[in-house]
Amino acid sequence: MSGDSLKTNKIKIGKVHTRSVPNRIFGWSLCWLGLVVIVVNWIEEFSDLEVLPGGHSVFYLAGGSVAAVIGLWRAGVMDAKS
Repeated sequence: MSGDSLKTNKIKIGKVHTRSVPNRIFGWSLCWLGLVVIVVNWIEEFSDLEVLPGGHSVFYLAGGSVAAVIGLWRAGVMDAKS
């Protein structure tokens, strides 16, 4: 058999995009900061600990969640790979 008679499957590979190192560092830092705020807020709800200004609040939960998602986006986790 010659090479012409064989059918080959070609895999289309998209352009892989990676973010720069400062973007990834900022993104992961923001993600971890958001997660820390969520955990501290949760601990404040069930204990007498008061670390966050104003105490336990739903705004800290929402803000921490938004910060974590934006951090993951800036780190490049949500970028299309194909």
